[in-house]
Amino acid sequence: MPAGLATCPDMQTQMMSPSAALLPVVDDAGFLAATAGPGLVLIDFFAAWCGPCHAMAPVLAQLADSHRGRARVIAVDVDTSRALAQQFRVVSMPTLVLWRDGREVGRIVGARPARFISGAVARALAGEVAVTGP
Repeated sequence: MPAGLATCPDMQTQMMSPSAALLPVVDDAGFLAATAGPGLVLIDFFAAWCGPCHAMAPVLAQLADSHRGRARVIAVDVDTSRALAQQFRVVSMPTLVLWRDGREVGRIVGARPARFISGAVARALAGEVAVTGP
């Protein structure tokens, strides 16, 4: 199967992973390197078959571009990185985890407007914890 494609189990069709074309997708092996070091990382837990994930992918790509140098945005496919999804207790997609300096400081579950996510990132960059939105 070509990179970035996943099979939708219900429809038996191939769908482009929403974040694969727009954000760096990390697997279990690459996760530690992608989140190591100081600073803020927004982790997008997504699935190729998830409609709201498709809607969020361009929002997160734009956020990654506008926060370049201040925050990193990465994606984790829950179907191929099940151990990470379990470790982060992901039960709904999309789940966005704000990870700063080696620990979780916030979480957003479900599709949200760009302004909401940008506000949460701004709060996390300002040093707040328990961030869920603006």
